[in-house]
Amino acid sequence: MSDPFNPDYRISDEERHRAMQDLGAHFAAGRLDSETYDARLTQVAQATMKSEISPLFDDLPANTAIAASHDRFYTAAEIDKAAQRGGNIRHGIMGLSIVAAIAGTYAYPIMIILIPTVFILLYVMKLGPESWYKPSARQLERERMREVRLEQMRHKQAIQMSIAQQQAEQKALRQQKIQEINSLAMDLTSDALKRFQNRR
Repeated sequence: MSDPFNPDYRISDEERHRAMQDLGAHFAAGRLDSETYDARLTQVAQATMKSEISPLFDDLPANTAIAASHDRFYTAAEIDKAAQRGGNIRHGIMGLSIVAAIAGTYAYPIMIILIPTVFILLYVMKLGPESWYKPSARQLERERMREVRLEQMRHKQAIQMSIAQQQAEQKALRQQKIQEINSLAMDLTSDALKRFQNRR
């Protein structure tokens, strides 16, 4: 039975996200080291009930400024992963310009200048959308939520596999009991028939 003064309930993605942001604020304030922060983020991602998240904040001060803050915090790995996506676009454009320059060199020898020109535009002058060079908060948030959903899906699959295994074990146990009961019934029937035949 649940405690009416401290009800436990299933948490939503928004509550999970808010807990991650609060942990990020504590990490940025220096209250958590990177290992503890990553471990707690993993626990938040796997949490389904409020009681699984609450203990993660027991040793941290309750700060209303953190809860009211709209700043988002991201790990270096999350930023690097999102930045690589922008790099892929730049590398693709550079590769296509090399192919075009080499192919066009036969018709127009001046096309060979296209390679260093595109390189300077993309990598030195950083021409193009900002998302090619620095991931936006929206991209980082999408990436983080994708990771959370993936972790939830893995957790759900592990639970389903565990349930399926338990059901298979229970089914095997039921079949074994049925066989034992059938064997016992056959033995009792056989004994009863023998006694009946002996009376004649």
